[in-house]
Amino acid sequence: FATNLAVFEASYDAAKRADSRFVVGSDLRIVPGAESEQPHPAGYASALRVAGVAAVAPVVFRLENSVLIGPFDQDRTDLGAIEPASFRRVAALSDASFSHLSPTAAMDALESDQHGLLVRSAKADDLSIERGDRVQVLLARGTKRQTLRSFRVVGLFETFPGFPEGIDLVADLSTYRAATGLEAIDFFLARTSDSTSEGLARAVMALRSGPGRNDALRIETTATTLNKDQSSLTAVNIHGLLDLGRVYGMAMSAVAIAIFVLGLLMQRRREYLTLRALGLATSRLFVLVLGEAAAVAAAGLLTGYAVGIAMAKVFVKVLGPLFILGPPTAIPFPRLSLIGAVLLGATVVTAAVATAMLRHLAATTILREP
Repeated sequence: FATNLAVFEASYDAAKRADSRFVVGSDLRIVPGAESEQPHPAGYASALRVAGVAAVAPVVFRLENSVLIGPFDQDRTDLGAIEPASFRRVAALSDASFSHLSPTAAMDALESDQHGLLVRSAKADDLSIERGDRVQVLLARGTKRQTLRSFRVVGLFETFPGFPEGIDLVADLSTYRAATGLEAIDFFLARTSDSTSEGLARAVMALRSGPGRNDALRIETTATTLNKDQSSLTAVNIHGLLDLGRVYGMAMSAVAIAIFVLGLLMQRRREYLTLRALGLATSRLFVLVLGEAAAVAAAGLLTGYAVGIAMAKVFVKVLGPLFILGPPTAIPFPRLSLIGAVLLGATVVTAAVATAMLRHLAATTILREP
């Protein structure tokens, strides 16, 4: 029971962290404010490389900023333009996000073919588009710079990091800039050198005291951003309940081994007292009792680990619909070690108590019992 709760809690936390990073796109999302008077071209990413920020990637994205023209139909689409080389260094890319290719292969294809295009699978199905097809895309739709360009579909994806509400097309940023002449970047994704909450806070402080001092920047982090489309269940802090359950499970384990040792004492006290009468030292008697109890405790511990982890895998599958990414089964070795330490500690204590009780039993009275 305690193992099940520990594995479930670790998997729940890992899924929340993965979803939060997927929603933000990386550790940080830096959005230039609408009131900012400074230009924000792709080169502005170098100014954001402050202490605590390891890499930065520029991204262009607007809703319905393009039109995808397939062989038989066309539709308005949401297009994002990225630098594949920098994006792969910062983004929370996942194998589950792409169809029939890995994230590395998708970024390689987009980098090697500047007129390559990644298309969301659902949109490709709607317009009867397949990988390898030539399509036309109207870029910068609704602006004075809108222009029609030809692309080749180099891959399909299901979801894309940094766009929790969805994106239809992903193109190379240099191609987009060359075709439209637009230099402005909509937001930057940044990976921090330390992804803990303290590391994120230090990076945000460095950004605000550096480039953000004279520029209006809105900074989102994985620690502060929640996916609005997520179920409210994933926002619940379950650690208190799980801690109580884990303590209860460990207490039950300690009581169970104590009951076993005392039962062993009641069943075999004649044998133990006979050994004492024959001159067996108390320390050797303690080792004898402890050995039998430890063997049972170790077998129970290993069985509990196996059954608990198997049960947790089933429980984790139930979490699937609550998160964007499939929650992995995380094995928290420190917490499992604590469970084992508590059980083995209880074994030693109860064996010592049993040995002390044997020392105070009257051997003549017990051996005369029928």
